Amino acid sequence: MRTLTFCLRRACRVMFLASVLATGSWLCSGHRAGAAEIASSGNAAAPEVVRCAAGDLEAAFRRSADGLQFEGLQDVRTRTTLAVKGAPLFSLLVRNVSSGEERTLTASEGWREARLRQSRGDLRLLWATPSEAALAGLTVQATATLAPRRSAIRWTLRVENRSPGWSVRRCFFPQLELADLGDNAAVLFPRGPGEVQRGVWRRDFHYRGNYPDGWCAMQFLAAYREGASPTGLYVGLHDPWGSTKHLEFKSAPASRTVRLAVETPAADLSQAGNDFTVSGEVVWQLLRGDWFDAARIYRTWAQKEARWWPPLTREGRKDTPLWMRELSTWVMTGGAPDECLPAVKAFREALGLPVGFHWYNWHQIPFDNDYPHYFPAKAGFAQGVAELQQAGVFVMPYINGRLWDSRDRGAEDFEFSRVALPAATKKEDGQPFLESYGSKETNGQPVSLAVMCPSTQLWRERVRNIVLRLQRDEGTRGVYIDQVAAAAPTLCMDVSHRHPLGGGHWWTEGYWDLLKAIRREMPADRMLTTECNGEPFIRWFDGYLTWHWQHDGQVPAFPAVYGGTIQMFGRAYRGGATKELALRMKAGQQLVFGEQIGWFDPGQAGEPQNREFLRKVIYTRWNYRRYFYAGEMARPPRFSGDLPQVKADWQWSGEWPVTTDAVLTGAWRLPFEKRTLLLFANVSDAAVKAPFHLDPQTYGLKARELHRTVSRDGRKSSEGSPASTALAEEIELPAQSVLTWELTPAR
Repeated sequence: MRTLTFCLRRACRVMFLASVLATGSWLCSGHRAGAAEIASSGNAAAPEVVRCAAGDLEAAFRRSADGLQFEGLQDVRTRTTLAVKGAPLFSLLVRNVSSGEERTLTASEGWREARLRQSRGDLRLLWATPSEAALAGLTVQATATLAPRRSAIRWTLRVENRSPGWSVRRCFFPQLELADLGDNAAVLFPRGPGEVQRGVWRRDFHYRGNYPDGWCAMQFLAAYREGASPTGLYVGLHDPWGSTKHLEFKSAPASRTVRLAVETPAADLSQAGNDFTVSGEVVWQLLRGDWFDAARIYRTWAQKEARWWPPLTREGRKDTPLWMRELSTWVMTGGAPDECLPAVKAFREALGLPVGFHWYNWHQIPFDNDYPHYFPAKAGFAQGVAELQQAGVFVMPYINGRLWDSRDRGAEDFEFSRVALPAATKKEDGQPFLESYGSKETNGQPVSLAVMCPSTQLWRERVRNIVLRLQRDEGTRGVYIDQVAAAAPTLCMDVSHRHPLGGGHWWTEGYWDLLKAIRREMPADRMLTTECNGEPFIRWFDGYLTWHWQHDGQVPAFPAVYGGTIQMFGRAYRGGATKELALRMKAGQQLVFGEQIGWFDPGQAGEPQNREFLRKVIYTRWNYRRYFYAGEMARPPRFSGDLPQVKADWQWSGEWPVTTDAVLTGAWRLPFEKRTLLLFANVSDAAVKAPFHLDPQTYGLKARELHRTVSRDGRKSSEGSPASTALAEEIELPAQSVLTWELTPAR
């Protein structure tokens, strides 16, 4: 049966190649009707350059001696070059499975057959018969579908590999040399909530993200120019499975370009004859806007196609308990009940609102040591949980959802080799992937923690049993499962796990199945959270701990995409000479980004210099909490003039300077009710006065039909007026103050 299957597969591949080369089914289109062709095979005559346009986005290709060269992208309306010749459209890394020798094939060279055909609607490209005879059997086909209404080109790419000795290891696609767009140019990349960096064409800059994890949370990038003639390019990986990949920006100041590249490890990358297909589509879309417009493009796709998008109602996630959706603040500490209960209860009583409590070190084993043997808990844990929850504190203990200590009873190998090792992720040499985080074994040696494979039944059952025991027996209202949305997938090569080896989307699917099984059995009114905000797990978690949102240049692109689908909570509040200002900057940013406030130590939150501002921010969020769980983010408002800035050491990793505007702004809307909330938080020690112009059309509203209700510092207010009387005014915000405008239809 295996021999017959192989023969049929080989026959199909031969038929595929023959039909592509022999028929006229190659089609692509630009402005002109009919078909044009570029061929680099033999003496075939072909036009020098073929251009094809999707609306205002035009791409150009040229025949090379032994391939097809991508020439560039242009915004034809503004006559702006978006990408220039340089990087090949794709590169393939292949390996001889016997010798280990590696070779690289690119779109620009190394092929005896390279064809491009265009017709009305799409562009089809073929690379076949590598020049190097040893690589015979490799064929690449790409299709670019033109979407003129959106000025977009949607790509698919497939590698057919019928080589008996070579495997496809990695595919680099797309690759673009982005042109300098001028003084007002910026790039957006998906670190944390999203980050914007300016002037990167003229200085050294490098970003590489390992998707999906907290530092590469989404699958899109953008480069754009703001100002009088806005233009730019959105590049989205519209992959509904969340497959493993790497996104990269790297500047070349000498040539004033920035290379954009996406690297994808292949499935079954150690096996000869493995094929490769880009999961979903790669989208190039003209961007006449900024980071927010790029996020809206991605949100539109994710709502329709992403398998992790959760079912939503007018009240948001019905599978997330209402108390979790409404929660407005978190504290974090740990230890035995008598070590942490008094401070947590005191904070709850002083605040007068429900509080979430992230409880660390509730177990007898040390932190990051002897995982996953969390039980028994410290004495009085269940009683402490009950006492806190009766007082209005929702308890969420810590566990790790990814690691097993390789010396899991002190310095002893207790169950690791006997039980866990078969289910651990493996390298190509069969050794497990091990990680260390600074913790020590009882003999002083570093703790080595094995990364467990989420596709294995052993690990799924182990995590499930721990979570259900905490919720059922210990009575906790939630469980924090560390690292799931924080750490990038491991390229496991263990054939016994019955998943594709290396790349693919089996990692995300493994965790989906693990989490679905827990959610089916956990008691009602309970929830699950995890670390960071890698997107493909949203549907199976109720909250993401966004503690790592700590970078200069942050923008709320992630909330702009996923606002209303999951609750975001928690920043790392730390020390340093400017810790009070840093605290206000983080809390103010949390408010306008739509996060639940805090994840600070209860004592830190109660300090006199912090208490009043935190109270303003927390009560503002509480008063308008429905916007953050039943609504979605709208475009943050901008003041007409320049604002003063503040700078503080956020202490993320040593000295860590971050600069923001003194006044942070945000907007959230309830689209079904035509209600919009504008937020302004002055985090500085000085009053700020600046002109502001309200454009109701930005929020889908009409000025003549609006009513504006103004609230200050978390106090509900009846101060209201027709919004048409305040379309342009000078706003003054006192030091350390919060202002809200709620815009509603006039009665």
